[in-house]
Amino acid sequence: MKMWMKKLTVLLVTILTLGLYVPPIYIDADVGVGKKDIEPSEDRPKAEIEDSITEKNLVLEDSSQLYLQELNNLAKEQVQAKLGTKISAKVNNDVNQVVLPNLEMVLDGLYEKIGEEESQYLMVAEKPSAGYGERIFNLYNAKEKEDVAKFHVNRLKRPQDGYYFQFHYHLQDDQFEEHISIGEVYWGKDTPPKWMS
Repeated sequence: MKMWMKKLTVLLVTILTLGLYVPPIYIDADVGVGKKDIEPSEDRPKAEIEDSITEKNLVLEDSSQLYLQELNNLAKEQVQAKLGTKISAKVNNDVNQVVLPNLEMVLDGLYEKIGEEESQYLMVAEKPSAGYGERIFNLYNAKEKEDVAKFHVNRLKRPQDGYYFQFHYHLQDDQFEEHISIGEVYWGKDTPPKWMS
């Protein structure tokens, strides 16, 4: 009886831990390229080798661009989720024309500043806050385990003018103190509903 209990325990522990550890995957540009692949020979002319290396570099650049494009799409989805259906119905055109292009430019600038290799560790973290909270999303560096930028929107009431939504972001460089504007969208004179409603 003891022996089958031990075997069952080992089996259950094995099944439960299966898939919990996944080793990190790094893209290595030189994988599969040996010295003989790089040097020209009679069977393989120099032009063919240069074309092969250029092709591999293009594939790496494309995958990097696809990742950053997907990150931009996630950020745009977070903005739409933050606005909710009631607010989006009224200001969606202005958001699409003013805020989203500026948001994409800001994100592209951050990717360039961080560098191509390090930007592969960026992710859109945290869901938008509902109610009256400002947070849309945080740009998080998974490698460093810290926020790089925080993207927010708040409501501004200007006397005699009405309500505006001010989209802005904060950077880690100044401990997220300074508001850097992305754009403003006019709501109207009546009080806007809560976020995500």
